[in-house]
Amino acid sequence: HTKQGRGCAIHPTRPDHCRAFHCLWMTEAWLGAEWKPEKAKMVLALDPVTKNMNVQVDPGQPNAWRREPYYGQLRRWAAASLAQDRLVLVHLNKSTTVILPDRDVALGVFEPGDRIVRRERPGTGFDVEKVRANA
Repeated sequence: HTKQGRGCAIHPTRPDHCRAFHCLWMTEAWLGAEWKPEKAKMVLALDPVTKNMNVQVDPGQPNAWRREPYYGQLRRWAAASLAQDRLVLVHLNKSTTVILPDRDVALGVFEPGDRIVRRERPGTGFDVEKVRANA
């Protein structure tokens, strides 16, 4: 129900699970005013199970996450998350990109049961890839 460039198209009549959702900007005082979703054109949330940071980008502003100060901060969070085996995931429409400290990895569309696998590269860090549910 996203209205490009405008946010939620059904906000006044949104379902209860949406009413219960609070993005990180609403719950974390350390996020500055620049992270307010209306300004940033993205919503930050932590996955309650994996603790990965999910960045849902407004489809009307597909490059919002690549602008500063956002992109630099997302990369810093990606670097800090490695020790906890967590990732920073950018979602644009149905496509997912993983932000790593040194590069971005586009993984495409996820189907139910697909997962992200992190593989160590000797001496050079690690790679991430999407593994299909039926693989």
